[in-house]
Amino acid sequence: SRAGLRDDVSMPRLAQPLGSEDAQEPVTIVGNQVKASIVRALRQTPDITMGPLSEALALPSTTLQPYLRELEAANIVIADPPMTEPRQRTPVRYRVNDEAVTDLYLRLGQAIGEI
Repeated sequence: SRAGLRDDVSMPRLAQPLGSEDAQEPVTIVGNQVKASIVRALRQTPDITMGPLSEALALPSTTLQPYLRELEAANIVIADPPMTEPRQRTPVRYRVNDEAVTDLYLRLGQAIGEI
């Protein structure tokens, strides 16, 4: 046992407050600084490719790629060509799905009592 901790006490893996269900999906989809920064950058510069996006955020493309895939799968980011099509030697252009982001924003606002 670590100093002062009892082995028979377990902490819940995820605390789920009553009434927080509506916030779960919006928080999961854009729930970290990298994803939020990607969305912000794409709103400021639509149809950007990976190189300029990587430069704008000062993050390597290897860091951005998994987040972009998650955001594309959640329909928050639109890639051209989409991830369902072959992308060999084709520069992928990314933009925000404004309707989906607005919906996400409204749902989060409702969940926290702002709207």
